[in-house]
Amino acid sequence: MATGFASALTEGQPAQLDLGDEAVPCLVVGFSGADVVLAPSAALPEDALQPGLTTYLLIEAGGSLQALKAEVREGSVEGELVATLLDPFRLGQRRAFSRAPLVLPAHLRPAGDDAPPATTFTRDISAGGLRIARQSTYREALLQEVVLGLVQANREIKATAETVRETDQDVSLRFVEIEAEDRLLLAQLTFAYHRRRAGR
Repeated sequence: MATGFASALTEGQPAQLDLGDEAVPCLVVGFSGADVVLAPSAALPEDALQPGLTTYLLIEAGGSLQALKAEVREGSVEGELVATLLDPFRLGQRRAFSRAPLVLPAHLRPAGDDAPPATTFTRDISAGGLRIARQSTYREALLQEVVLGLVQANREIKATAETVRETDQDVSLRFVEIEAEDRLLLAQLTFAYHRRRAGR
């Protein structure tokens, strides 16, 4: 399974699927772990998604072209593909999930604390964590109980997150406990943001 490749990928980045006899240009919509969501900008050959077909995702990373072996399947959104990378791709990256600059209401308090949570907002989110605006009511702690409000969906996401970086303006947190359904919802929100940006 591929690990450590995500920061060399960026949403909206051009890529190509090398199908042997031809290459299909694509844009990277987003990524989650080893899965890269692609929007092809040309028609695929009829046999392109045959099981067992060796496919390579071609991307530029660090000034060189990388050819990564992948299994490709249809995505959950019409016209999109998911390439599951099979080759390792290591350039010292830290990010494993697409991130989007979405502003959501957020409530945080140190794990195990009974005091009312501090209210703030997100600066960006991903399926792996979030970055929040640091407010005067914020209380430092290694672990934070986080509640994100999804107003349009009339829903809350509850998670436990580890503080990974603090500045005077922001706090970055990585989820250590989150329901799989909530992680998937956050991934869908980030992908939807990048689809809108790409005009899809």
